[in-house]
Amino acid sequence: PLSFHRTTTAVYENRRNAVEAGYIAHMVRELLRRKTGHSIGIVAFSEAQQDEIDSALEDLAASDPEFSTLLDAEREREENGELLGLFVKNLENVQGDERDVIIVSVCYAPDAQGRMIMNFGPINKNGGERRLNVIFSRAKHHMAVVSTIGWQQITNEYNDGANCLKTYLRYAEAVSRGDAAEAGSALLTYGRGHAESDAGAGSDSVVSAIAAELRTRDYEVDTDVGASSFRCNIAVRRAGEARYRLAILVDSSDFYARPNPDELFRIKPGVLRAFGWNVTAVLAKEWYENRDGVMKRLEGML
Repeated sequence: PLSFHRTTTAVYENRRNAVEAGYIAHMVRELLRRKTGHSIGIVAFSEAQQDEIDSALEDLAASDPEFSTLLDAEREREENGELLGLFVKNLENVQGDERDVIIVSVCYAPDAQGRMIMNFGPINKNGGERRLNVIFSRAKHHMAVVSTIGWQQITNEYNDGANCLKTYLRYAEAVSRGDAAEAGSALLTYGRGHAESDAGAGSDSVVSAIAAELRTRDYEVDTDVGASSFRCNIAVRRAGEARYRLAILVDSSDFYARPNPDELFRIKPGVLRAFGWNVTAVLAKEWYENRDGVMKRLEGML
């Protein structure tokens, strides 16, 4: 599940957003009061915002002894000898940390004069979309996106990282209001017209063979859906349906030459699942050795 929380009155000052930080502190208090048992992680888009959220949690705890006790216990939480405590991190130091609930503070907003500057820090840099992917794949149960800005306010679409953020905000907003058509459109339009590509994916023989086999079984199939960080090799839906039922990732010919081969098995599926996709991976070796078994598995997911 994914939820979008808009804080429209906030301003961005000194790389901080105090309103978002306060909102997140109250969100954490509510989660702990409910005693859901879910572990919690918070990711800010800047180190300064990470500090702002830490301060907001401390301020709220200072005024609420019950919350202070709950917060201290949650920070020290352990299960089976593994530390699963509440963390507050930023875009550049959150890596393998997974929690049941991830709260994201987008942080960026117009300044006090109402000016919205398209400077999204590390997101604007080369590989910014990969930093976002790490966050998007960290939530095991629920991701809550807290943002002052809406997706329409991001205009530097030529930047892959900014475009990735715009897509995610658009998708999160659509899902939160139950607009499945808009959510699907957000995914399909991401990256059109941009230069980055997934070399060889569309022409890979395994992708072509799987797509052809699915079409003979009356499924509607598209290859190379989306672009950049959200591209999936094969997207499948039942005849006449608008929404894709399954994303299939394939270890295409260029895959193992990439700097991060773990992308196929962990990061990209996590991102696509956060976007509401049902995802599976097919290895070329598996396809060549057991084509019937692969097709049986795929049809079982459709």
